[in-house]
Amino acid sequence: MTSRIAVTQDADFIVRAYATSFGFTVQQTEAYVGKVGLENFYIADHEDTPAAVFALIATGHWFGGRAVPACNIAHVAILPEYRGLGLADAILEDAGAIAARRGALLTTLFASTRPVYRRGGYELAGSEIVYEAETSELYKIKEKYQCRQVTLPAALPTLASIHERQCVVEAGNLQRSTAQWSLLLTWPDPPTSIYVFDEDEDVAYVIIDTSNPECMIIRDWAALSGRAARCILRFLGTFSTVYPRVRWHGSAQDKLVFAMPDKGWRLVHQEEFLMRVLSARDALLARGYNAVTEQVTLEIMKGDQVETLSLSIENGTPYCRTHEAGSPIVKIASEHLATLYSGFRSASFLARAGWINGDRDGVMACDRIFSGPSPWVGEHF
Repeated sequence: MTSRIAVTQDADFIVRAYATSFGFTVQQTEAYVGKVGLENFYIADHEDTPAAVFALIATGHWFGGRAVPACNIAHVAILPEYRGLGLADAILEDAGAIAARRGALLTTLFASTRPVYRRGGYELAGSEIVYEAETSELYKIKEKYQCRQVTLPAALPTLASIHERQCVVEAGNLQRSTAQWSLLLTWPDPPTSIYVFDEDEDVAYVIIDTSNPECMIIRDWAALSGRAARCILRFLGTFSTVYPRVRWHGSAQDKLVFAMPDKGWRLVHQEEFLMRVLSARDALLARGYNAVTEQVTLEIMKGDQVETLSLSIENGTPYCRTHEAGSPIVKIASEHLATLYSGFRSASFLARAGWINGDRDGVMACDRIFSGPSPWVGEHF
């Protein structure tokens, strides 16, 4: 099997593959390809015949206040007659190599079936969580707010600025590319309206979709403070006479849930995304860290090979050197590094699970180095 960049002549194949695998209409596929860009799609040929297609979207994931270069592997579609031939394994290997050539240090995806992707070196790295609340509960909030309605495309710089300021203090969130913003805001349909909340400066936004009379959908939102979160909830509560419920993407430590005045909310969906670290050394140097001073030697095992990296954090700045005497050693399989690196699970948890092996000092050093908010994303990619 070989993977190649899609060309115009592959359009009919992509439409057929996405109709078969995802139930996309011709219009949905054409719109999706148009927003992502045909140059970001790859065709997997089996014996010189197109057998599968996947998208590789350049992005970044925020960790410790820095965006680490990454690629999302999205919408992998293998025609039914070619399933079971090992194409998925080959696609993952090709996608990782292509992403690395494009400058990515991480690749991430949502898995339809985890065993296949785990064979390719992917492991759990963060969550997609959807909450739902009764709008009548939100109306109980007495917070006063100021907001203005904005329109696209003029609003995009404002939204992107607020979103990035929120990402700095979160973990896992996407550093959205133009294509990702376009997908979020216009595919498969544009949202109903966009509002920006301001005090002395813009502090929050909410993008709402009111197409479902039973439940208002928040396409995207951001709030830079607890008060801003309460303002969003109060604003949503003003729709309570029309829309009984509202849904939004949030985190495990969600600001909107935290600001709820009472019961009346629930978690309605949770799914994990998976990550593969393409270059351990470069990825460790690219992410941010708390202003700690720590040192640990990581022995990263991949089959019979071992990569030894001495990671030092000096006042929040990372350095990777060869092993230094006195540094505690922690051993971890390469496929499990993503879960530690992202902070999806602590080193102590992974040690108890048998995923890492090290003495107490080494495990505790990793706990401190990779500490931070629970990683999450605000969209399904």
